[in-house]
Amino acid sequence: MTPIRRAVYLSSELPIAMIARDVRPIGPRKKLRRFVVAAALAIVASCGPKEAPKVPALSPDETYLVDSYVKVRRAGAMFPYQRQLADSLLDRLAGEIDTVRVARTAAALNANPERWTVIFQAIEERMSEPRPQPVESTRTSEPTRS
Repeated sequence: MTPIRRAVYLSSELPIAMIARDVRPIGPRKKLRRFVVAAALAIVASCGPKEAPKVPALSPDETYLVDSYVKVRRAGAMFPYQRQLADSLLDRLAGEIDTVRVARTAAALNANPERWTVIFQAIEERMSEPRPQPVESTRTSEPTRS
Protein backbone atom coordinates (compact mmCIF):
# COMPACT_ATOMS: atom_id res chain seq x y z
CA MET A 1 0.00 0.00 0.00
CA THR A 2 0.97 3.56 -0.48
CA PRO A 3 1.04 6.37 2.04
CA ILE A 4 -2.24 7.83 3.19
CA ARG A 5 -3.26 11.23 1.77
CA ARG A 6 -4.84 12.74 4.84
CA ALA A 7 -3.79 12.82 8.39
CA VAL A 8 -5.08 10.01 10.50
CA TYR A 9 -5.32 10.53 14.21
CA LEU A 10 -5.01 7.52 16.37
CA SER A 11 -7.53 7.65 19.11
CA SER A 12 -9.65 5.09 20.77
CA GLU A 13 -12.80 7.11 20.36
CA LEU A 14 -13.03 7.24 16.56
CA PRO A 15 -12.57 4.16 14.43
CA ILE A 16 -10.19 4.58 11.57
CA ALA A 17 -12.07 3.99 8.36
CA MET A 18 -10.09 4.27 5.15
CA ILE A 19 -11.83 4.80 1.88
CA ALA A 20 -10.58 4.44 -1.69
CA ARG A 21 -9.68 8.11 -2.14
CA ASP A 22 -7.39 7.97 0.88
CA VAL A 23 -4.91 5.74 -0.95
CA ARG A 24 -2.94 6.81 -4.01
CA PRO A 25 -2.68 4.43 -6.94
CA ILE A 26 0.61 2.56 -7.25
CA GLY A 27 1.39 3.46 -10.88
CA PRO A 28 2.19 7.06 -11.75
CA ARG A 29 -0.60 8.91 -13.59
CA LYS A 30 1.75 10.81 -15.89
CA LYS A 31 2.49 7.73 -18.00
CA LEU A 32 -1.20 6.97 -18.33
CA ARG A 33 -1.95 10.58 -19.22
CA ARG A 34 0.72 10.57 -21.94
CA PHE A 35 -0.70 7.35 -23.37
CA VAL A 36 -4.24 8.75 -23.43
CA VAL A 37 -3.08 11.96 -25.12
CA ALA A 38 -1.08 10.01 -27.71
CA ALA A 39 -4.06 7.73 -28.43
CA ALA A 40 -6.39 10.72 -28.77
CA LEU A 41 -4.01 12.42 -31.20
CA ALA A 42 -3.75 9.24 -33.27
CA ILE A 43 -7.52 8.98 -33.48
CA VAL A 44 -7.91 12.63 -34.47
CA ALA A 45 -5.19 12.29 -37.12
CA SER A 46 -6.81 9.21 -38.61
CA CYS A 47 -10.20 10.95 -38.78
CA GLY A 48 -8.80 14.02 -40.53
CA PRO A 49 -9.97 15.15 -43.95
CA LYS A 50 -9.26 12.67 -46.68
CA GLU A 51 -8.18 13.70 -50.12
CA ALA A 52 -10.96 13.19 -52.58
CA PRO A 53 -10.02 10.70 -55.25
CA LYS A 54 -9.31 12.42 -58.51
CA VAL A 55 -11.90 11.84 -61.17
CA PRO A 56 -10.24 10.61 -64.34
CA ALA A 57 -10.47 12.97 -67.26
CA LEU A 58 -13.05 12.25 -69.89
CA SER A 59 -11.98 11.30 -73.37
CA PRO A 60 -13.24 13.49 -76.25
CA ASP A 61 -15.86 10.86 -77.15
CA GLU A 62 -17.07 10.66 -73.55
CA THR A 63 -17.27 14.45 -73.36
CA TYR A 64 -19.31 14.45 -76.57
CA LEU A 65 -21.64 11.83 -75.07
CA VAL A 66 -22.12 13.88 -71.89
CA ASP A 67 -22.72 17.11 -73.85
CA SER A 68 -25.21 15.43 -76.16
CA TYR A 69 -27.10 13.85 -73.30
CA VAL A 70 -27.33 17.12 -71.37
CA LYS A 71 -28.57 19.00 -74.45
CA VAL A 72 -31.28 16.42 -75.13
CA ARG A 73 -32.38 16.30 -71.48
CA ARG A 74 -32.64 20.09 -71.24
CA ALA A 75 -34.60 20.27 -74.48
CA GLY A 76 -36.88 17.49 -73.27
CA ALA A 77 -37.44 19.28 -69.97
CA MET A 78 -39.00 22.17 -71.90
CA PHE A 79 -41.53 19.92 -73.63
CA PRO A 80 -44.36 20.19 -71.05
CA TYR A 81 -44.11 23.98 -71.01
CA GLN A 82 -43.10 25.03 -74.51
CA ARG A 83 -43.92 22.21 -76.92
CA GLN A 84 -43.05 24.02 -80.14
CA LEU A 85 -39.69 25.24 -78.86
CA ALA A 86 -38.84 21.81 -77.44
CA ASP A 87 -39.84 20.11 -80.70
CA SER A 88 -37.70 22.45 -82.76
CA LEU A 89 -34.73 21.99 -80.40
CA LEU A 90 -35.07 18.21 -80.43
CA ASP A 91 -35.35 18.20 -84.25
CA ARG A 92 -32.25 20.34 -84.52
CA LEU A 93 -30.36 18.13 -82.05
CA ALA A 94 -31.40 15.02 -83.98
CA GLY A 95 -29.57 16.44 -86.98
CA GLU A 96 -26.56 17.66 -85.02
CA ILE A 97 -25.78 14.70 -82.77
CA ASP A 98 -23.59 12.01 -84.29
CA THR A 99 -25.48 8.88 -83.20
CA VAL A 100 -22.79 6.56 -84.55
CA ARG A 101 -20.19 8.24 -82.35
CA VAL A 102 -22.52 8.06 -79.33
CA ALA A 103 -23.23 4.36 -79.96
CA ARG A 104 -19.52 3.61 -80.38
CA THR A 105 -18.76 5.42 -77.11
CA ALA A 106 -21.53 3.54 -75.29
CA ALA A 107 -20.15 0.21 -76.57
CA ALA A 108 -16.67 1.14 -75.37
CA LEU A 109 -18.11 2.08 -71.97
CA ASN A 110 -19.96 -1.24 -71.77
CA ALA A 111 -16.61 -2.96 -72.22
CA ASN A 112 -15.28 -1.01 -69.22
CA PRO A 113 -18.32 -0.52 -66.91
CA GLU A 114 -16.34 1.35 -64.21
CA ARG A 115 -16.17 4.33 -66.57
CA TRP A 116 -19.96 4.68 -66.48
CA THR A 117 -19.74 6.05 -62.93
CA VAL A 118 -17.43 8.79 -64.19
CA ILE A 119 -19.86 9.55 -67.02
CA PHE A 120 -22.83 9.72 -64.63
CA GLN A 121 -20.93 12.02 -62.28
CA ALA A 122 -20.07 14.32 -65.19
CA ILE A 123 -23.72 14.34 -66.28
CA GLU A 124 -24.87 15.17 -62.75
CA GLU A 125 -22.39 18.04 -62.53
CA ARG A 126 -23.46 19.42 -65.90
CA MET A 127 -27.18 19.10 -65.10
CA SER A 128 -26.72 20.91 -61.79
CA GLU A 129 -25.00 23.86 -63.47
CA PRO A 130 -27.27 26.80 -64.18
CA ARG A 131 -28.48 26.96 -67.74
CA PRO A 132 -26.87 29.61 -69.88
CA GLN A 133 -29.28 32.44 -70.45
CA PRO A 134 -29.72 33.82 -73.94
CA VAL A 135 -27.85 37.04 -74.51
CA GLU A 136 -30.16 39.98 -75.00
CA SER A 137 -29.46 42.43 -77.73
CA THR A 138 -27.79 45.62 -76.59
CA ARG A 139 -29.19 47.56 -79.49
CA THR A 140 -32.10 49.72 -78.35
CA SER A 141 -33.16 51.21 -81.63
CA GLU A 142 -32.51 50.89 -85.29
CA PRO A 143 -29.57 52.79 -86.69
CA THR A 144 -30.42 56.13 -88.18
CA ARG A 145 -29.73 56.79 -91.82
CA SER A 146 -28.08 60.02 -92.75
